[in-house]
Amino acid sequence: MRHKDHATNQQGKKFTYDIFIILSVLASVVITYISINRGIYDVFPYFYLIPVVLIAYTRPKISIFVTVFVGWLYIGLVYSLGLPDTGIFARATVWFFIFVSIGVLISTYSREYQKEGERSCGSFFNSQAGAFSYDRENLKIRDPNWKFSQFIGYYRESLKSKTLADVITDTPERESFLAKVKDKRRVGDIEVRFTCADGSKHWALVSAADCGEPAIVCTTVDISEQKQAQDALRLANRKLNLLNNVTRHDILNQLTALIGYLEISREDIQDPWVLTYVTKEEQAANAIRNQILFTRDYQNIGVHSPQWYNIAETVSLAMATLDIHQVTVKVNLAAVEIYADPLLEKVFYNLIENSLRHGDRVTEIEINSVPTSDGIDIVIRDNGAGIPEDTKERIFRREYFKNTGFGLFLTREILAITNLSITETGTCSSGACFVIHAPRGTFRPMSGENPGI
Repeated sequence: MRHKDHATNQQGKKFTYDIFIILSVLASVVITYISINRGIYDVFPYFYLIPVVLIAYTRPKISIFVTVFVGWLYIGLVYSLGLPDTGIFARATVWFFIFVSIGVLISTYSREYQKEGERSCGSFFNSQAGAFSYDRENLKIRDPNWKFSQFIGYYRESLKSKTLADVITDTPERESFLAKVKDKRRVGDIEVRFTCADGSKHWALVSAADCGEPAIVCTTVDISEQKQAQDALRLANRKLNLLNNVTRHDILNQLTALIGYLEISREDIQDPWVLTYVTKEEQAANAIRNQILFTRDYQNIGVHSPQWYNIAETVSLAMATLDIHQVTVKVNLAAVEIYADPLLEKVFYNLIENSLRHGDRVTEIEINSVPTSDGIDIVIRDNGAGIPEDTKERIFRREYFKNTGFGLFLTREILAITNLSITETGTCSSGACFVIHAPRGTFRPMSGENPGI
């Protein structure tokens, strides 16, 4: 039933062609009779090309036989009506072979063309992805396949009376979709919300191609369940984050009060042994406070989708929030964007802040980009005290922290979300050197720029 309309249209076209073929053959016979009787032998053979071409194109399976018949009809008329002239008969024979050759060539091409059309038509109508086309002028839906009709809840015939505005009712979404197709001619993976026959909204991933014809061909994949799952997960995360924020706020308030009471207790206690216990209690309370603050930063990792970030701009934003004092910062970065978590700015903040706080004698920080065989490195180097060889890997672990908490652990976790990595390659006593490696596919040149990679 899916091909019923298509088959009916094809039968109607073939019937029309058959009428033209019959009329053109009759017309050729009449013109041949009149021409030969008047002694004209040069023009009328060309009229036989019309039925030959029509037959070869519309009936390729039987075209050879019919073309041979037309050729013999032509020769028979010339031989029976024409003058007994050897030149005339020779030209008639040549024309016979021309007719047959043209018929064979066109029928061969036509059969391959029809096979390709049948394959394309079968792929279109039998595809497990929804497919339809729409008129570029009036946006009327054309040729929806059964999968798209099932997805949207309309019968195919009733769907043909709809326009794109009837199935994509949100005007901004529809205009955005049409603008993308117009600008790029071929677009893919556009999330579009369709309005179904029952009024419900279903999401689909749409690809569209403008092939230069009046109709734009589109394919759709139903992603309604994925969108519902995403929405449910997003809501659950929002509730969990709210619970974490409230709980963390309450714990920090109690810890602030506890640390305050411990400080008051220190003033009133004279026993050195008891003061030792108070000191340890303060240390434990501060450690708990640092761990609670760590959970605030860690819960934000991966919450939002990664995006493309201008590295130079991100470094500048990180530096703007730091008190650099008398330290000179030299930045020489390629014009590239890196695909990373939205917390990328915090990565550079942590690394620069680490140099300022723990470098002891840092007076200069350099931030450069270096192309590699499989990507690009972002190098943050200082001239401070450096990091001992036995702690180069430990500084990125959660259990290792000094004064400020878990900054380097968070840095590695943030980068790892988009397959970025970080190592420390500096020399102790000569300065720290953190290398962020972005493999191919995780960075790209900025629009209109040559990054030199």
